[in-house]
Amino acid sequence: MRLNISLQKYIQNIRILALVLLLFFLRAEGQVLQWSNPVKLKGAAVYSRVLGENQSGIFVLRYRNQFYGKNVTIDRYNHRMVVEQSLMVDLKNARLIQIYMTPNGLLVIKAKYAEVRGEHDIMAQWYSYDFKRIGESSVLLSVPSNEMGDQGDLRIRVSDDLQTLSLLSIVERDASNILLNHSLFDMNLRKLSSTRVELPYSLASFVIPDFLVCNNQEVFFLAAVSEKGRRKEKVEAQLLFHLKDSTMNNYTLNDSLSLKSKRLVYDRVNDDAIVTAFYSSNDSYGLKGVLFFNVDKTTGNGIWKLGEFPPEFKNVVKKDQIDGLISEGYSILKVVSRSDGGMLIIAEQKEIATQQDIVMVNGIPVSTSKNIYNFNELLVLNYDQDAFLDWHKLITKNQTTINDGGYYSSAAVYVGDKFIQLLYNDQLRSSGEVMQYTIYNNGQLESTKLLKSQLDYVAIIPDEAKQVSSNKLIIPTSKNRRFALLKLIYN
Repeated sequence: MRLNISLQKYIQNIRILALVLLLFFLRAEGQVLQWSNPVKLKGAAVYSRVLGENQSGIFVLRYRNQFYGKNVTIDRYNHRMVVEQSLMVDLKNARLIQIYMTPNGLLVIKAKYAEVRGEHDIMAQWYSYDFKRIGESSVLLSVPSNEMGDQGDLRIRVSDDLQTLSLLSIVERDASNILLNHSLFDMNLRKLSSTRVELPYSLASFVIPDFLVCNNQEVFFLAAVSEKGRRKEKVEAQLLFHLKDSTMNNYTLNDSLSLKSKRLVYDRVNDDAIVTAFYSSNDSYGLKGVLFFNVDKTTGNGIWKLGEFPPEFKNVVKKDQIDGLISEGYSILKVVSRSDGGMLIIAEQKEIATQQDIVMVNGIPVSTSKNIYNFNELLVLNYDQDAFLDWHKLITKNQTTINDGGYYSSAAVYVGDKFIQLLYNDQLRSSGEVMQYTIYNNGQLESTKLLKSQLDYVAIIPDEAKQVSSNKLIIPTSKNRRFALLKLIYN
């Protein structure tokens, strides 16, 4: 009798073990991790950016400074994550503006200064995916030298189908007028259209936060018009411009609200643009909800919807200390347009503080300062087409770093058909572990440690990551103080 009981327990334990192993392999089959060989990069800080992946391999951009002025290289990895070839981008008297991966090859766009004319020539050059030049470089347009300043007076975008190239630039006519130039090109770099519009604003007061071109060649861009007061800059108008053929219309987003973290979101289903922003009252500090705005193509009117945050937010989400509303430290990290007309918003609460200290050096007081970067919370908001909040999730990270620009902070985002994933470095205990949160379409949340620190110290670089297809996410990492690529494949 005892033998039978022991045998039954043994069989039951075997079944449980088999079930656990089955679940493990099913989970492993659903997400595959691939690593490149770690390499030690020479010199000072080296930044990287994943350009994309196609049948020729994985392409990664490396650069020494964030102005793309020199030492810019494109590396091509094969699908086994091994570097096969590199291209040093020729930047003599020029700087890189943008690189696009298209069906025609790599399109490299740079600005070359023409000293005689005092202008920058915006030049485009095609390369094959084995880094051979295709044809001669083409001058797309020439812009005054101030176009290349910190104001960001030059904008370049490609359409979602990679068939249209759009260039938007601003030129100062006089103290109170600007000239807006827009040009469309096809992928053979033939000019499709050119539009010039004069606007009654000064260059200093007119800022373009975001810009988008649709597959139907319609162009949308956001603009904020401001004036400088005695104490601080005051926003006068927040506008959406719509350019179709040679006709340009503008829409006031909302006069009675203050808009924060504005984004233009591409609606792939309708080939359209939707404005997404947090809003607050003009007379209070703190966020009250989300605004959605789009143009009705039939009537030509602007349509806006407001999704006010529910009362329970005040108990769980980081609040402003004055008015008890949600902190204005939240900014939109990513927006996904749902196929049913709804919106999924991923926001992050972050703060940058400067701390001043007095230290004694050889008996002499010396003033020092340091920047402290706090990346605190991730907030996921899922809205239906009527701006009703279906569900929300709050994830606390508490990432704090000093004088690093928040390089290893924030989160990498993967968007799938049935779930999204948020990946970030768990620095709460300086553990060197990477956390992974999976949020399904119904709001169900799961968390796990994607990478543990028993064997290797790994830190992902979220800002340099890119989702290269519907089932692949590629993330640059620092692995034992060496550079390595991590590819996540979802089956």
